[in-house]
Amino acid sequence: MNRHRLLSAVLMLAAAAVACPSVASAQVTQLAGGYFVGSFPTGDWGKIAGFGFGVDGTDIVRPKPNKAFSIRSSLGLLYNFSRTADVPSGNLGPNDKLSIETKNWSVLFGVGPELSAPNKSVTPFIYGTAGFDTYWTHSELAGTANGAPYSAQHGDSRITFAWSAGLGVRRHVTKGELVELSAEYRSGLVHDYLLPADVHVTGGGVQAERSRRSSDQIVVRIGTLLGD
Repeated sequence: MNRHRLLSAVLMLAAAAVACPSVASAQVTQLAGGYFVGSFPTGDWGKIAGFGFGVDGTDIVRPKPNKAFSIRSSLGLLYNFSRTADVPSGNLGPNDKLSIETKNWSVLFGVGPELSAPNKSVTPFIYGTAGFDTYWTHSELAGTANGAPYSAQHGDSRITFAWSAGLGVRRHVTKGELVELSAEYRSGLVHDYLLPADVHVTGGGVQAERSRRSSDQIVVRIGTLLGD
């Protein structure tokens, strides 16, 4: 009899051990989807970088249903279209003309908390992330200096810490499908690039040196999410 009771107890414990992870995982809800991304450079980066366009994949995990807290992660690819900015005439000689052409590829990643109003047909939310930005920046200074053609490359390639803070709204369109519109302020902390004001032409030649700055932008996303 004792053996039967012991066997029954072991089977009950084994069943409980199997059931507990299933119950815990059943409590987690998840949304995943893809977005089109528009980038509007600001600050110093906005003086030379053009409008950016790209794609993004985002995953939102809510550890407990019907609660405001979620974990949001995203990974995106962005291209800033070519833009040309003229060097100020006060930095040049009377017959000089120089311009900086800039274009850039970036990979953006971030993970962090999101707070939202759960169980709503229209759900507002706020979030913040920490992660990294990568830059592959082509920057060419070209034109005429001291009466002669001039061209020099001032590009930069690097990976740097980045953070963001944003807000948005999600709306159910069908069961298990939502559309989302969001906007965030994003800053990559270290990026070396040349501004028009950094360029000076003297009798000795062209003086131009990249400076270390942040790359700031407003990122707008619109896309579709699938999940619970």
